Amino acid sequence: MYNVVEKTRNEESQGLYQYKAMILDSVHGFIPINAGEYWILQTPFMRRLHNIKQLGANYLVFPSAKHTRLEHSLGSMHIASRIANKILSYALSENNSKLCAALFTTCNEKAYNSFIQVARLAGLLHDLGHLAFSHMIESGIKNIIMYSNEDKNINKVVSEKLRDILSLLVERGGKIHEFYTYYFIKRLSKMAEESDFDMLDLSIIAASSSLFGENNCKALQELKLTCDAGQIVKSIISNEIVDADRLDYLQRDALTSGIVYGNIDIDRLIYGIKPALDGDKPYITLDMKSMPTLEDIFDARYKMYKSVYFHHKSIAINKSVERFVNGLADEWDNVKLDLYKDLDIADFLNPIKLSNAIANDDYYFDDNEMDVMIKTSSIKGSNLLKRWALSLLNRRELLPLSVFKRPEQVMILASQVLEKLHKKSTSDNIRRLVKEIDRERINDFIRRKSNDTIKVDYYDEEIISEEKIMKVIPNIFNWKESMYIRSLVQIGSIPVFLIYVYSDDENQHIKLRENINDIRNSISNEIISIFEEKAKDIE
Repeated sequence: MYNVVEKTRNEESQGLYQYKAMILDSVHGFIPINAGEYWILQTPFMRRLHNIKQLGANYLVFPSAKHTRLEHSLGSMHIASRIANKILSYALSENNSKLCAALFTTCNEKAYNSFIQVARLAGLLHDLGHLAFSHMIESGIKNIIMYSNEDKNINKVVSEKLRDILSLLVERGGKIHEFYTYYFIKRLSKMAEESDFDMLDLSIIAASSSLFGENNCKALQELKLTCDAGQIVKSIISNEIVDADRLDYLQRDALTSGIVYGNIDIDRLIYGIKPALDGDKPYITLDMKSMPTLEDIFDARYKMYKSVYFHHKSIAINKSVERFVNGLADEWDNVKLDLYKDLDIADFLNPIKLSNAIANDDYYFDDNEMDVMIKTSSIKGSNLLKRWALSLLNRRELLPLSVFKRPEQVMILASQVLEKLHKKSTSDNIRRLVKEIDRERINDFIRRKSNDTIKVDYYDEEIISEEKIMKVIPNIFNWKESMYIRSLVQIGSIPVFLIYVYSDDENQHIKLRENINDIRNSISNEIISIFEEKAKDIE
């Protein structure tokens, strides 16, 4: 084992600071940590990630999927470091002076190590702002922030403060966890100013500006890096194709959920990564010999989303979390934890106040705290809040009921209608029909059938966004060279359309469950009717 550790330590640059420790990871093996990163790992911001599950409450569907955001952050850092080292070695090889000048304001050892360090920290910190239950809680939090003025149960003072948070959210843009990540990293950099590590705060700020694509390149320039180097770091972490984030979570989530689709030859992929120039702008490219590995990545991506992330029970739990969080805002004072003291829901969700609370170890808004609030709500909450809390504890029969259990079912209905009407059953035509499903018509149909006792919710998401892929693919590889990836993208860009029915009343929901097969058949027939009408306009 000693030889393996020494080999791992000496193979590549680990950034600006001396080697400190080695972490043994279930996916990547040995991950070296330098002294600056070791200091970051001891902060409350990183420690809280121990208690935030990567897949939220998905362990209720896949019992072994209890890995955390910390594991994923370390894995992303490790892959980002390997990619950055590959780019650096290519930039420093013969006849690459233009590439070196595009990445560094001064081509010296300190600048090279700074580039590696910023890439490593970007990987380590990119998910720092995830809240309890990871992605599962985000839609509920967003609803509270965006629609508080429409909620009569939230007083005007709290509503005003929530609108202030909304202004910050709109200003920053992006997803909920990215919004909080920005403020958490900002607070972490303040803590780093007081550490004994030279330029650690600067490196953290440079990582943040790279992640969020900010125009302010001051921190990067102080580290002798160009603004374009920051764009390369951003591409290393997230580029829709071969980024460190995706390469880690596809493997890690597959391993822990027991799915066999995440086996990716990362060594071959990283070997094929090269930096190139478009004029004087650097970008990441991938050689054509890496195409089979890239096909494996797209295959794993499609199957993981289909089997795990878009599993009908996983989405049902997601909907339950959303309903619970919405109710939590209305009954906050009754069920909040004692450690939140006099905080109202707006103060609790304020990213600046939450950052300070975490830094001071006051509270963390992690899975542990949310679990206690769920249990408290199941006892002290109103019938409505109790009903949704119980659905997340030991009453699976209270979860929203899926009309369609497989992601492809609506697509198959569309294909069958097209074939019946002698139309071409192409991915474009199927996508068109699915996107034109009339939700109001389905809502009205269910209201009439149930006398308004049944509520309906939808999930509509692409597995692979063709629009996003097309924006970056020309730079990374020739899109037309892989028919397999083209077909996966075409199929993956057809929205997965799922319908859920439920009642806020516990007893009504149990009755609904008893009649779900009849409802499934009725809704399927109604969707077929919608498709038949819409398909007439297809040539």
